[in-house]
Amino acid sequence: MSFELAFEQVLGEVAKPTGQFYVVLWQDSPYYGGPEEGGWWGTDRIPLQYASFATEEAAEKAKSKIDMLAQEMSADAKRRHGQYCLEQCEWLEARGLDDSYLREDDGEDSYSVSVQNTLPEARLGCRHYE
Repeated sequence: MSFELAFEQVLGEVAKPTGQFYVVLWQDSPYYGGPEEGGWWGTDRIPLQYASFATEEAAEKAKSKIDMLAQEMSADAKRRHGQYCLEQCEWLEARGLDDSYLREDDGEDSYSVSVQNTLPEARLGCRHYE
């Protein structure tokens, strides 16, 4: 019995053959690394969702639809981050505190879409100064 057939028998209809092209929705999350050398930042890149397609053309068509979702998610993240910053400024002002009282802000998340021919993997940034 082939591996593919055995796999399908074990999982039933849940099993799906993989395509050659993957449409991936990514979340890019910046982070503040530390004050060394005047401060430094990094970014974690995390795949939130992906789908496989048999052809690049089908993947690109799907990507164009998901691009709009990613743009909306980025705009929403930017609004939420702006609101967070405003609340922090108002909190500091109400207490007469300098902005150095709070930790450095990481920044807002952003979202993007890619078509690739490999399975997506999270890429976590380095958490120490190099």
